[in-house]
Amino acid sequence: MKRNLVGAALIGAALIVGGTGIASAAPAGCTASGAVCLYRDDDYRGGQVTLSGTTTGITHLSSYGFNDQADSYYNNSTKDAAWYTDANYAGRRVCMHSTSGNHSFSFQDSDEASSTRKLSSASSC
Repeated sequence: MKRNLVGAALIGAALIVGGTGIASAAPAGCTASGAVCLYRDDDYRGGQVTLSGTTTGITHLSSYGFNDQADSYYNNSTKDAAWYTDANYAGRRVCMHSTSGNHSFSFQDSDEASSTRKLSSASSC
């Protein structure tokens, strides 16, 4: 009986972790190691802007026709990244933790990103 309770607790813990919004695998278009991707629509769809492994930031998403357009992200990097509500990394900062994703921004965050960049470490946020 005790073993069954431990197994049930582990399954319950896995379900809780699975519900945090952390993506389990990089979505199509963001599979390159070190990439950070912002997507136009929920569920990593609708076109994207990508910070490749060598690109560290975009000061004006408007230069890519992507200002105030993002609704999901995936960070396929071992470092944190962030997007900002204003150009030049100004305004409110929203963290994108390393090797994680958010398939659907909150109402407050939807269509608010104006600049984005990679941060210096996995503990920068």
